[in-house]
Amino acid sequence: MKNSKRMNSKQNRSKKSQLFDVFGSQCFWCRHRFPLNELTIDHLIPLSKGGSNLLENLRLACVSCNRSRGNSLFPPGR
Repeated sequence: MKNSKRMNSKQNRSKKSQLFDVFGSQCFWCRHRFPLNELTIDHLIPLSKGGSNLLENLRLACVSCNRSRGNSLFPPGR
């Protein structure tokens, strides 16, 4: 079952912490390291395209990469 609902701030913090524990402080796209407070949650398959808030669909991304990617299914800049 897909969860296309936006996460509340508590859920967001929890998912971000879990992603940090698995992937560290590196942006999934550009591979640069950032403090946790400068990373955002990025959906590999955007919610607008049927993606979910399950950890398998989430990665940490810097603001620049996340913004430039938008709701695309492709990496930033493509």
